[in-house]
Amino acid sequence: MTPVISAALRAVTPVMILLLVGCQAVRSPGVGELRDRYTTASSRMVELDGVQVHLQDEGEGPAILFLHGASASLHTWEPWVRSLRHEFRVLAIDLPPSGLSGPRPDRRYDPEAYVALVDAVLDHARVDRAILVGNSLGGYIAARFAARYPHRVSGLVLISPAGYPQELPWPLRLLTMPGLGRLHTWITPRWVVQRGVASAYGDPARIRPGIVDRYWDLIRAPGNRQGLRELARTMDDVRLQEPEWVEDVQAPTLVVWGDSDDFTPLELADRWKEDLPHMRLEILEGVGHVAMEEVPARSLEVIRPFLAELRTRDSKLDP
Repeated sequence: MTPVISAALRAVTPVMILLLVGCQAVRSPGVGELRDRYTTASSRMVELDGVQVHLQDEGEGPAILFLHGASASLHTWEPWVRSLRHEFRVLAIDLPPSGLSGPRPDRRYDPEAYVALVDAVLDHARVDRAILVGNSLGGYIAARFAARYPHRVSGLVLISPAGYPQELPWPLRLLTMPGLGRLHTWITPRWVVQRGVASAYGDPARIRPGIVDRYWDLIRAPGNRQGLRELARTMDDVRLQEPEWVEDVQAPTLVVWGDSDDFTPLELADRWKEDLPHMRLEILEGVGHVAMEEVPARSLEVIRPFLAELRTRDSKLDP
């Protein structure tokens, strides 16, 4: 048991429980309020694969689809989207049970369900081929989709991707515990969310104003906390499986990793390299698990040359 989890368990004393119960007095925002606060002119709520999905679609050019990590939302990509929408058609979704998409009615959070959802997103957008960009769980989904549907993926950018056997990050491990996981579904203090966000950064001083509040608001959206608990359990069930499918990825691949990532250890990059010898690896010093959010300008400059190569490559393939 890690020191973080041990400390968390010790903290659940009668006094702490009273303090946590007091947090219930903090009203959770409703769906309408959240949509007013976190949608943009490019936002749409569309039903895909039986799920109401928050989709943002803007710009023109080759398509890029962004997939975020567990408990995050499409807003984590905002700095990249603002820049890339001038050169690309940029698609981003809230992966259920996160953001404004909320939980799946069928409560399926297995890899195949996510792959089917990505397929449905591209069909809805009438996109035959896209560059997939994913972080953490989103990186795992992007790579798995590329292995299943190579004809639909022109390139992959994976930011600290999940996929190889590892321990779950501590916030997700807590959700798999019967007592604490259940408590989280109806009591979520802001300080817990702040601690989780800080743990995902190499330098918590880089957390910009509003980011913690956004995570806190969207985690407390109706159904999201119970869905996140179910997702954590599903991830725990599959986390030790070897991803034999990785060898089927044919798309040009760039992997970006922060060397201060405490959620998905940097040494797992070696596993990706073994199975994808054609991939490129960029390591960002002093950066944590969410490079695109922590150092957006720096991380975007790392991937820009790769995106330019993909555009040139695809233009030569077009008749």
